[in-house]
Amino acid sequence: MPAFNAQAFIGEAIASIRAQTLEDWELIVVDDGSIDQTFAVAQQAAGDDSRVRLIRFGRNEGISAASNAGFDAARGEFIARIDSDDRALPTRLAAQVAAFRECARLAACGGHARLFGDGIANDTYGLCTLGDGALKARLFEGFNTIGGAMLMVRRSFVREHRIRFDVQMASAEDLNYLVAIMVAGGEIGNVDEVLVEVRSHRTSFTRSREDLAGPAMKGLRKRLLALWYPSLDPRDIDLIVGMWFGLEVGTDELLAVVRAVDRLIAADAKDFGQDVSVLHDLIVRRLVAVVDFFRGAFDASHFQAIRVLAAPAIGVALDAARLSHEAV
Repeated sequence: MPAFNAQAFIGEAIASIRAQTLEDWELIVVDDGSIDQTFAVAQQAAGDDSRVRLIRFGRNEGISAASNAGFDAARGEFIARIDSDDRALPTRLAAQVAAFRECARLAACGGHARLFGDGIANDTYGLCTLGDGALKARLFEGFNTIGGAMLMVRRSFVREHRIRFDVQMASAEDLNYLVAIMVAGGEIGNVDEVLVEVRSHRTSFTRSREDLAGPAMKGLRKRLLALWYPSLDPRDIDLIVGMWFGLEVGTDELLAVVRAVDRLIAADAKDFGQDVSVLHDLIVRRLVAVVDFFRGAFDASHFQAIRVLAAPAIGVALDAARLSHEAV
């Protein structure tokens, strides 16, 4: 449990682990140089429970360094992460351990979340994809994968392959960790249960680094496409990833993006277990959204050019979104 200035909620987070139906666990709280009463509150919440251990940094080193310290100190067969402002449901650990027991190939496991707190309606859930192939493809998008607050890994796998959180990454470090597991040949999956209650609040760590998420995700998406499609021109990768980051589109630029997506669909993918059809669908849907956004700048001839240049899947998607030359 990495924690930084978490005095308001860390007591609840620790209590949720102490309330687990699975009793054979250890909790390692890493105080990442907090300047509030995080460490004292954590000590009080732990009480005389010897299963709770505290590590204290002299200065703030970031969530990746704190997570690495906790993972390094862990002695169990499996290692889970939870954020210091969230709450694990009582069966969280038991459900994930059962999933690992059922599949020896499983290297990382997550589950669904219930969202609560500031600005969140009652009964709001974050439901995640379940299967290995779809999850790996969705690493590109960064949604519906395995959230950092739900992550559990097989310790022997991550240590054998020396997989660690990248301390240079200020955001998306959990996704990057999963990419490393994928590259090492590990399978990933989600338990079809709600495991964690994820809190939304003004000072949450996720909100505090929103401005860093864009550059981190841009770099991660480029890395994934380069891994999956080593023959794809870096300029095509830039064009495809650019669709998520304020792409400035004129007629020539849009047609260049269409050609890039078309070349990706036609290219042979290197197999890391990712479901290529899911990835293609994500990218084509984004292309359709870009075309729709800029549709006022184009006439029927431009849409006809897209149809000539593009793979059938792109034309089908445009038709489904009523973005054909007949609809202009």
